[in-house]
Order: sequence, then structure tokens, then C-alpha cells
Amino acid sequence: MNITEWIKYEKLEKENEALNSKIRTLKEENEALKKELAELKQQQLYKEDFKEFYYCINCVDKLSFDRCRNCDWKRIIDLKDNSKYNKLLSKDVKYEKVK
Repeated sequence: MNITEWIKYEKLEKENEALNSKIRTLKEENEALKKELAELKQQQLYKEDFKEFYYCINCVDKLSFDRCRNCDWKRIIDLKDNSKYNKLLSKDVKYEKVK
């Protein structure tokens, strides 16, 4: 191997090392994003997470046509499990996290 080939080889070695470093960094970022996605999926609410009341919580009157006959409240829906609600981020926290 002459000097020109050796210089080219060294240059390619440095480029290869830089690319491998970049790959490691991107893999770490990818893992962090996967973890964040898993956390967000746990916070997502589905239709099945809610229960529907068939009476008005204000006057305990039975609802007819999705409204209370006495106070005219609309259909009342609540979470089945409040621990899911407690995991949700507020709007302010979401926007700060995105930035």
C-alpha cells in the first residue's frame, strides 16, 4: 500500500467512524421516541373507557331522550377509571414537551 492509498484509507476510516457515530445517535433517538410513543398510547382514551349515566346527577331523575326532564341537562358521560384521566397531560405541558 503506497502513501496515496494509505491517505485514502485513513480518510475513509474517519468517514466510516463518523457515520457509525451518527447511526448510534439516531438509534438512541429512535428508542427515546418509541418510549414516548408507548407512554402516549397509554394515555389515549377510547370510547370503551367511558360509562354513561342513565340518570341526572343533579336531580337524580331518569334521563329521557338523553336529557333530564327537570333540569334539561344533556346526557352525562364519565370515565370508568379515573386513573387514566390522571395520566393525561394538560395542554400547557403538551406544548412545552413538543417544543
